[in-house]
Amino acid sequence: MLKPIKPPKLTRGDTVGIVSPASAYFPAHASGLQQGAAYLEELGLHIQIAPHTLDQREHLNPPPQHRAEDLNQMFADPNIKAIFCLSGGGGVNAVLPLLDWEQIQEKPKIVMGYSAITALLMGLYAKTGLVTFHGPMILNGFSEYPQPFVYTCQWVEQMLFKTEPVGKLEPPAEWTDAYPVDNEPRAMKSNPGWHWLRTGTASGPLIGGSLRTQVTLAGTPYWPSWQGAIMCIEAVNFSDGQLLSTVDERLAQCQQTGAFDQIAGLIVGKINNLSEEENKLFESLILEYTAGRQFPILAGVDFGHTAPRLTLPIGIQASLDSEQNPFSIDEGAVVEN
Repeated sequence: MLKPIKPPKLTRGDTVGIVSPASAYFPAHASGLQQGAAYLEELGLHIQIAPHTLDQREHLNPPPQHRAEDLNQMFADPNIKAIFCLSGGGGVNAVLPLLDWEQIQEKPKIVMGYSAITALLMGLYAKTGLVTFHGPMILNGFSEYPQPFVYTCQWVEQMLFKTEPVGKLEPPAEWTDAYPVDNEPRAMKSNPGWHWLRTGTASGPLIGGSLRTQVTLAGTPYWPSWQGAIMCIEAVNFSDGQLLSTVDERLAQCQQTGAFDQIAGLIVGKINNLSEEENKLFESLILEYTAGRQFPILAGVDFGHTAPRLTLPIGIQASLDSEQNPFSIDEGAVVEN
C-alpha cells in the first residue's frame, strides 16, 4: 500500500478550480452552479471554472481528452489550491489513463466529489497515494436551497481547512432523500442514526465510495490495495427499480476480486427511497456476500446520495468500534501549506 500523500489545507483567499470529469453541462444547471459558487465565495474562496466544465454534448459526456485536460491544467496551475467537481454522471474511468500522474504526485491538491467521481478519487489514491475526499459537489451539496446544510459544511471545513484529526463522527439529527429543487427546501425527517450489521473493532485507511463506480476499476492499475482497509460503499436508488439487482451484481464482483478477504471493516451509506422491506433485503445482501468474515459493518451512515452528508478522506486512518466509539477519523487529512 502506498504511503498517503496529504494535500495542503485550504485557507481563506485560496482559489478552487471547478471541473466536470463525469458529465456534460446543461443550461438548466446554471442556477445551481451560481448558488454553489456563491456559497464557496462566502467561505472566502475564489472560483476558477476549467475551460471544458461548461461544455454541452447531447447524450454523452465531453470527450475524455477534454476532461483530462481540465484536470491536468488544474494540477499544473500554482494558483489552484483545490479541485471541486461539478456533479456526478459517468465515464470517469476513461479519463484516468490521460492524467499526468507525475505532476499529480509532485503537486498534490485537494480533490473532492462523490458518486461517479469515486473513480477519480480511488484512481488518484491507488496510483499516487494522494488523499482525496468523498464529499459534496457544486450541484449536489453546495447548491442546496436556500443554503447548504450546516452538517455538510461543518465536515467540509473540518476536513479541508484544519490539519488536526476530527475524531469521532456523529450522525445529523435530520436527513432527507427527497430530490432537491432550486426554489424550496427539501422535506426533512428524523434520523434513526447508524447501526451495526456486524459488531467488532477495526482500524485502517478509508477507501471507496459509489459501489457501482468503484468496481469499474477492478483489474486495472487504478484498483487499490484493500489489505487492512476500511471499505466505504454507497449507492443511489434510481426510479428504474434496478438497485437491488445491481447491488447484488456489484457485491458479487467485490467478493470475487478478493476485496472482502482483505478489508478490516465496512461502512455502508444510507440509500435513498428504499422501503423498509427493500432496505432489509439490501442489508441481507451485504451479509450474504461477506459471510464467513469477522470484520465489523456499520450501516446507515450519512454519506453519498442522501443529505446532509459527511466528507470522508480517502486514504486516511479511521476506526470502527461497536462498543466504544462507532466511527472516527484518527489523523488529519491535510497539511500546512
